Amino acid sequence: MLEFVSRNITCSVRTSMIDKVCIFENISLSSSSIRHISSNSTNTTNHQAFTVSYLINSCGLSPKSALAASKDVHFDAHHKPDVVLGFLKNRGFSKAQIFNIVKGYPGVLLTNPDKTLLPKLEFLQSKGVSSPDIAKIISSHPWTLQRRYCFVPIFYFFKNLLQSDDTTIKVFKRYPGLLGLDLEIVTSMLDILRDTGVPESNLPMLARCYPLTMMLTLEKFKKLVEELRAMDFDTSTSRFILAMNVLCLTSRVKWERKLDVYRDWGLSHEEILAAFRKYPYFMTASEYKIMKVMCLFVNKLGWEPSFIAKHPSLMLYSVEKTLIPRASVLEFLVSRGLIEKSFRSYEFFQSPENKFLQNVISSCADSTELLQLYREKQNLSRCKGI
Repeated sequence: MLEFVSRNITCSVRTSMIDKVCIFENISLSSSSIRHISSNSTNTTNHQAFTVSYLINSCGLSPKSALAASKDVHFDAHHKPDVVLGFLKNRGFSKAQIFNIVKGYPGVLLTNPDKTLLPKLEFLQSKGVSSPDIAKIISSHPWTLQRRYCFVPIFYFFKNLLQSDDTTIKVFKRYPGLLGLDLEIVTSMLDILRDTGVPESNLPMLARCYPLTMMLTLEKFKKLVEELRAMDFDTSTSRFILAMNVLCLTSRVKWERKLDVYRDWGLSHEEILAAFRKYPYFMTASEYKIMKVMCLFVNKLGWEPSFIAKHPSLMLYSVEKTLIPRASVLEFLVSRGLIEKSFRSYEFFQSPENKFLQNVISSCADSTELLQLYREKQNLSRCKGI
């Protein structure tokens, strides 16, 4: 009996000791983990401090920009970023351009320039792009240097559309961000246009003149095409391509505000859309410009608002340099009884300067006085620096 009790006591003591050892080991492991985490945190902090210091002192970034960039790129030695900076400098990039590249794409400092950067620069050079132009293109859109962007397929995609290396290069110089387009997405965009009824002959116009439309997401591109179709646009005309660009560059808020201004001057929604279909630039005028043009024709000359809708290109003429001086001539002619007040003429405002002087000013009996009035109004706009 005593032996049994003794065994039980010994077992209990051993169990208790084992539990204590396990607890102690768990505590030790936790402390070790904490030390490891603390060490990692310290290392991360040190790395970030070195990165921030390097970005400020070697790349010219502000402390705020350097701190933000250090969240995306980390290094604890200067060798690799020094190699990248040296590579860019040797390729003709200025300090300002290198600054823009690092600020826009700090990850460039960790790339292998010979494997990642050099092939892209050499490809552009092989197409006749000069070193200064390459530096401008890359520094304006540094994110295109990321490994996932390949210049070759997107370049040949545009070349197939434009049928010319020179024209393609000109497009990329104007819009360097095109180098970062996804080939599959832009191919889908052209397929959408073809399925919509846009003729093959109009596609180069999109690539050459309005390529920013191709920088939309595929979903936004589809929505834009559908919106124009809902406006009864004829997709077979070049005006459809132009309207795509106008709609692409006009925010929804601005679009609605412009519609409201036109409506306030008495145009119906259908009249506005008809003017847009006829001349898409009709919707590029600012709200202030719309007000000035409508005020001149409706309030000053007494013409109907519908006249502007029927001749929407008037909205793009300079109010001070062209419309006001010619409106003054018109008022003079009406006041002398040389033209009926009911006179309406688009050509009066649209005709070239030399023809206007010959057919309107010089043919008037009071041509000297009229020319003086006309020049005074023109000079007034020059004095205002318009």
